[in-house]
Amino acid sequence: MPPALYYLHDPKAPSPNRPARFGSAVIILYQGQVLLEKRKDSCHWGIVSGDIHDEETFAECAIRRTMEETGIHLDRNRLFPFRLFDDPSRIVCFPDGNIYRIVHVAFSITLQQMPQMKVGKTSYELKFVDPMDLDDFDLSPVNADILKAFFLDQHILHTIR
Repeated sequence: MPPALYYLHDPKAPSPNRPARFGSAVIILYQGQVLLEKRKDSCHWGIVSGDIHDEETFAECAIRRTMEETGIHLDRNRLFPFRLFDDPSRIVCFPDGNIYRIVHVAFSITLQQMPQMKVGKTSYELKFVDPMDLDDFDLSPVNADILKAFFLDQHILHTIR
């Protein structure tokens, strides 16, 4: 099956044919490095993210998705809201023809110890990487946007593709 295609500020992006999808994204840090996952749906690297369920908060979504995708249990009290990413040009086109605008509430968390990780069924690989090395990874445009904003806010001068 062909991969999902993600778009941001791309005039060639298709127009959504379904209602917007809402979810959470999580920037997980440990000793100055950020956790990336290589996703099966697009073969891009990115951060933990995914759709919210009707019965959960955005923080609960972030905790659930992190557990599903990495096996890491997050402490809700250490999870910090970062920013809303609602640019209308954030588009995902799935192989089944469904095209959505995606809206994420991004969170960040700094882990105090190296977590036990388990690659979830939606990923190929998990890896902590130095933020200065992010350009070496084929990042999903919508996740690159979140990471760029986060590291600029943290005054880590870095440009991500």
